Amino acid sequence: MIHVTGCAGVLGFEILCHLARLGPVTGISRSALPAPVPGAAHRRVADVLAADWLEPGEEAATIVHCAGLSDARAHIEGVGDLVTREVLPQTGFAEALLARGWRGHLVYLSSAAVYGDSDDLPIPEPREPQPKGVYALQKLMVENALLFLAAQHGFRLTLLRVANPYGGDLPRRDRGVMRLLMDAAESGAEFTVYGGGTGLRDYLHMSDFLRAVERVCLRPPESRITRLNLGSGTGTALIDLIPRLEAATSRRLSLRHAPSQMEVKSSVLDITRARDLLDWAPRVGLEEGLARMVARWRTTAPQA
Repeated sequence: MIHVTGCAGVLGFEILCHLARLGPVTGISRSALPAPVPGAAHRRVADVLAADWLEPGEEAATIVHCAGLSDARAHIEGVGDLVTREVLPQTGFAEALLARGWRGHLVYLSSAAVYGDSDDLPIPEPREPQPKGVYALQKLMVENALLFLAAQHGFRLTLLRVANPYGGDLPRRDRGVMRLLMDAAESGAEFTVYGGGTGLRDYLHMSDFLRAVERVCLRPPESRITRLNLGSGTGTALIDLIPRLEAATSRRLSLRHAPSQMEVKSSVLDITRARDLLDWAPRVGLEEGLARMVARWRTTAPQA
């Protein structure tokens, strides 16, 4: 029994669609789904984090938890505001599940952003996190709270520190640089390169990301508490990504440059542990992934 919270969001929807092809799965969200998902049940609720959607008999369920802050550039007043608005509701969700008798498997979608800057690449899971920005700080705070609760109450916990997934079925809903680049290529608008554009990023095709989530759900790691990096293991600078995307779209981008103090220098993940524990490896290289993304983009209508 698998539940996907936040299934109306970008990653939650992709996960729901993928798992629905494999067996029973239920999506939990406040909003309507962006498209029908054959084979999946859907519970639309007033508050996903209240956990009152968990029904009797579901106490051993696997919950892929995608609900929460998804915009890395969201405006937050400070740490206190972050804790009140984002961290406490997330920790309250886990405690509400526990109060209902749940002791299953929680798969939490965290982010590679928790590591912050690093000149020593690739980054393994034991590296001490140094989050840069409130989005990353929130992810790390929630991770630590879940680790504490899992140790206290004995449920299975898998923390997935995800790099930059791209190339889903609904590419116009994606967040991140790929969506911005595609928008600029289509509209002719300027694309802003913050900093020098030389920092490395790890881009993981959505199909590879979904296979990893599938394995975590259906064949969880033996350890009760596990941290896993999910990425391609390869870094690409923005100044190298742009010409590759121009080649894939056959369009030239109009670029402007602006300074930035908040951009992470480089982030490339060491995925050795995921390879070993999940018997998984990325299959889709960047050129193939860009070609797939562009083809899919061109078959979807612009959002109103």
